[in-house]
Amino acid sequence: MMQKEEGTVIGAVPLVAFQAAFRAQGPLAVLEHFDTIYSILHHFRSIDPDLKEDTLEFLIKVVSRHSQELPAILDDTTLSGSDRNAHLNALKMNCYALIRLLESFETSQTNLVDLDLGGKGKKARTKAAHGFDWEEERQPILQLLTQLLQLDIRHLWNHSIIEEEFVSLVTGCCYRLLENPTISHQKNRSTREAIIHLLGVALTRYNHMLSATVKIIQMLQHFEHLAPVLVAAVSLWATDYGMKSIVGEIVREIGQKCPQELSRDPSGTKGFAAFLTELAERVPAILMSSMCILLDHLDGENYMMRNAVLAAMAEMVLQVLNGDQLEAASWPWAIAHPHLPFLQTAPLLHHQGQADREPGGKAVSAVPHSPVCCPP
Repeated sequence: MMQKEEGTVIGAVPLVAFQAAFRAQGPLAVLEHFDTIYSILHHFRSIDPDLKEDTLEFLIKVVSRHSQELPAILDDTTLSGSDRNAHLNALKMNCYALIRLLESFETSQTNLVDLDLGGKGKKARTKAAHGFDWEEERQPILQLLTQLLQLDIRHLWNHSIIEEEFVSLVTGCCYRLLENPTISHQKNRSTREAIIHLLGVALTRYNHMLSATVKIIQMLQHFEHLAPVLVAAVSLWATDYGMKSIVGEIVREIGQKCPQELSRDPSGTKGFAAFLTELAERVPAILMSSMCILLDHLDGENYMMRNAVLAAMAEMVLQVLNGDQLEAASWPWAIAHPHLPFLQTAPLLHHQGQADREPGGKAVSAVPHSPVCCPP
């Protein structure tokens, strides 16, 4: 039997019992065997890699089975209150177990990277540590969670109001995965996309807007590699998921940062500047409606923010504004900052900038040189 004392080797017998119960009872078996999974999570660092792999594969099977059965359960008008609560508790337990196991594997993988096990044979060493190649396992788990959230699972809760703790459990694992510096690598593109889509479902179906905004601001301040990743995410949410308002919410938070705070946090400022610049390249028309919020940074001392705001304005000239709209007086930011040399040269910039773009569409020299955007 599995022991919980320190130093005890965790055996596979309790997991076998859970698997047998699952074959007989389905996903509800976790109600009687949750302690088995909790013990494996608690002793994760010391258990055999084969047991880790078996547990992960089993939990994926359990959650997948539940997601397949839930549509019929949710449509059952004769479902008793006790049965509904049983499926709700099983859902929360199974998701908790799968997500915490995912995070345990991710932490272990990150530790391997921190030990600088680079070079030839790195993939083999990673596989030896886990029992399989973890980087190939994350995407299917994230897609499974996305599939689950796309169901009307809120009907399992009283008054169809889903607990914020459950949404935070699912979205929290996404943000933890994004913190891994290797998430921006090309080989992890499928994982990034799976994370973005999972968060997109949380935004559109589970009122995750405020929490996502706060988290994005925090991550831009603390993780230098995430600016382009978050730009891709926000751009997709604004276009494919119809969540244009998240652009305004994020820009409002950045616009309200005081100069003193930006001076104390140069790495955060660099993240904000990179985010705004790249976001303007992706969705200039959506960002344009929120530009007035950023204008105060043009009078600030931080040259990175000044450059970022001007670069964003230049992208709007190049990609969005045309014809009569190129008259500086018609721009919403011209009223507050009519003195900017940028505004006087905007029509010329539009025509010259179109010729100065790289084949991929990125501006080479979008912002004219002026005292406003030069470092102090």
